[in-house]
Amino acid sequence: MRAQMPLALLAIVFGALETAGGTQELVYLGILNSETYPLVAGTMGALAGALLLAAGIALLVHSQLVAVLAQATAWISVPVFILTGIVTHRAGWPITAVGILFPLLLVFCQRSRKAGESASET
Repeated sequence: MRAQMPLALLAIVFGALETAGGTQELVYLGILNSETYPLVAGTMGALAGALLLAAGIALLVHSQLVAVLAQATAWISVPVFILTGIVTHRAGWPITAVGILFPLLLVFCQRSRKAGESASET
């Protein structure tokens, strides 16, 4: 796949940013200020970012787990960013858009890559 390296690098960068933002929300507002919602939202955001980071690394090293990690990232990241960015307006719109659209792009690219590989085998 031609766009595999740029896609992997973007996943690593976005995953690191999501993890840092979620951890900041978790620690500063959740733990230090004892607010419940930022504690939960920060934990979920850090988890979604860590999964995206792991999917990017797996894509970069051509791991067999890329398809599973991409699906897990989408299943976690999309609801988290709908909840934190659209419903409660805690996350800004740029990271909300990235948190929803980029994992779906990873899943779409993995499925199209699988379809291309199975078509070339026949």
